[in-house]
Amino acid sequence: MKRTLLGMFAAAALSASAAAQSDQPSAQPSQSTPPTHAEQVQHWAEAGLDSQLKTMKTSLKLTADQEALWGPFETAVKDGGKARVLALQKEQSPKLSPMDRNLAKADRLAQSQASLEKMIEAAKPLYATLGDAQKHKFIAFGRMLVPERGQFAKEMRHLH
Repeated sequence: MKRTLLGMFAAAALSASAAAQSDQPSAQPSQSTPPTHAEQVQHWAEAGLDSQLKTMKTSLKLTADQEALWGPFETAVKDGGKARVLALQKEQSPKLSPMDRNLAKADRLAQSQASLEKMIEAAKPLYATLGDAQKHKFIAFGRMLVPERGQFAKEMRHLH
């Protein structure tokens, strides 16, 4: 199951990346420097998260009132995703000593918890307006958005 989801995530990221590149004119001057690996990873992660959010939103079939509450949740998820990728890149820097790497990991975990809390707070108003079937889908899709899958699902179920 995990391999299938990871494959779907990678395919979505690659297709979103290809679509974004196909929107750009092909006759660009080659004077600009190619993106770094870190920039490519950030782009792919954002494209994959955008795809997951779009799928989640479509599946939920939100009403107009619910649609208005989607924005803050989506922003919190995207902000957390960006921060997570940057923190992972910092943690994996070859320039860090083992102790600095451990400190960077501790910082990433603390930041991840804070991002999860912001995401849950942003989700509460939306979740309160969802029907039972929508709530089930929200939890299922929401678990795929964050590494702290169990904690997200637990918090959402407590609201039910």
